[in-house]
Amino acid sequence: MKKKKLLFIAPNYYGFNTVVNDGLEKYSNYEVTHIITNGTYIYKNFGERALNFLSKILLGKNLKHKWIENQTLDILNQSGNFDLLIANRPDVLTEKELEKAISISEKTCFLLWDSLDKIKQQKNVIQYFDVCCSFDSDDCKEYNFKKINNFYFAEYEEQKALNFDVCYLGTYDQRIDELIKIFAYLKNNNIKVKSKIFTYPSIKIKEKIPADIEVIHRIIPFPTSFKYYLDTKIIMDIAHENQKGLSFRPFEAIGLRKKLITTNKNIKNYDFYLSENIFVIEDIDNIEIPNDFFTTEYKDLPKDIEEKYFIKNWVEKICNI
Repeated sequence: MKKKKLLFIAPNYYGFNTVVNDGLEKYSNYEVTHIITNGTYIYKNFGERALNFLSKILLGKNLKHKWIENQTLDILNQSGNFDLLIANRPDVLTEKELEKAISISEKTCFLLWDSLDKIKQQKNVIQYFDVCCSFDSDDCKEYNFKKINNFYFAEYEEQKALNFDVCYLGTYDQRIDELIKIFAYLKNNNIKVKSKIFTYPSIKIKEKIPADIEVIHRIIPFPTSFKYYLDTKIIMDIAHENQKGLSFRPFEAIGLRKKLITTNKNIKNYDFYLSENIFVIEDIDNIEIPNDFFTTEYKDLPKDIEEKYFIKNWVEKICNI
């Protein structure tokens, strides 16, 4: 019996696409073709490099964008037809790329990793897909998207020594003020903390960053970022403004069997919520976390709940949605 074919199109965003692609190859019944939409173009020769240099200087046009489009179209033209297309950020595709990908796919799925409130231009391509999937409950209600939660892929192993109580790993953005307030509270209560926040060297940090928040300029790829949590008892999660769905951190906490402190109040509506494992900060200016939350052990979840949020189940769900 001929194996079905799946086309997965996504940008390389901190390596999220790599984890999803590996999951699709391992747990789906499809032959998977992965196209990275923000891949780099390698010049074929010096002549191409010189031509593009002159084009940028004289015409203000970067020919690499057109050459990357041609690379993508070559792959699509040579691949034949697909049974299923799963696309993340299809709004960054050119009109020709999007039209071609959809025309050779029997079924099409738009996978949103960000809310429409955060990346508004995604609205422009909704109409072209058979189904749209999102983790954001508000977007699902307003636009009739299918709800699909995030997942974990790193599973629990015997833990090494726990050197810290709480850790946070994220990017420098408007959440920094909340992070500073939370860490100040934890330190005042003798809780051992650590954090890394990524930002580009060109972005100036306005706030005074405490010593236990390390600013880094090289991103820790998503496929390996979970390792940062291994020597820590509790993972910190700070939700983006207006974010209704859950980020990856609560699910990573499930996989690694670690406690979670979060500012996302919606987590109380999920079946894995246990007050013994998850503390929700209701008011960032009045934080009061019981001491026993730090001293008691993680309470194991039922096996069926753990498996529900593993990437294998996520892949099966999105391939049959």
